[in-house]
Amino acid sequence: MSLKEYLKKKKHSRFSINGVEILIKDNPPDNVDPKKVLNYIFNRIPNHLLINFKTINIGSFEALNKRNLQAMYSNSNIYVSNKLKSNQDLLDDVIHEIAHSVEEKYEDFIYSDEKIKQEFLHKRKKLWNILKNEGYHADLEQFLNTKYDQEFDKFLYMTIGYPILGMYSKNIFYSPYGCTSLREYFANGFEAFFMKENISLLKKVSPILYNRIVQLSNIEEINNELRENYQT
Repeated sequence: MSLKEYLKKKKHSRFSINGVEILIKDNPPDNVDPKKVLNYIFNRIPNHLLINFKTINIGSFEALNKRNLQAMYSNSNIYVSNKLKSNQDLLDDVIHEIAHSVEEKYEDFIYSDEKIKQEFLHKRKKLWNILKNEGYHADLEQFLNTKYDQEFDKFLYMTIGYPILGMYSKNIFYSPYGCTSLREYFANGFEAFFMKENISLLKKVSPILYNRIVQLSNIEEINNELRENYQT
């Protein structure tokens, strides 16, 4: 590596966007441009949904490697593996983890009326019936558990496999990963909404989730209106 290339990589190892510190511990492949991707994300998602994390960290991290994860949100920080194939990989991973940070901040607003939970469980029951009719033996209680369960996750991606699961869950879940847990159901929808990927499908299959994300996008405007009405 030439001195010029070294200095270029060194320069881009730490920068900030809208007050969020970006730390590149280990460089991703040359075809991945973190600065370009993250600027794109920060311009796409409303500012009030970008305030519940302090840093975005890219590199090889023990917490990710130990659990075989590509990305995670923890203690107001986002961690993403540097083992990325493309800008699209980084885009997907970061938006998905931003969804979990939003979920933490607005948990009551998202879940307190249990409408999203009911929508999710209704879908889980439909999927259970389909799988049962196809000869897959699964405990209904597992399908009624909204929390993440490692054994259930293995059942979905190893016993059934995402390609087959995608076929059975078509028009029930936006994507197979949305089956995993209630929190992943939300994050999967959030990612689809802000990636602008087939939003009409999200609206069709998960109308309650879709409408809640729309409300989240406009929550600052709603709060401002409420404050103005209260003052008058």
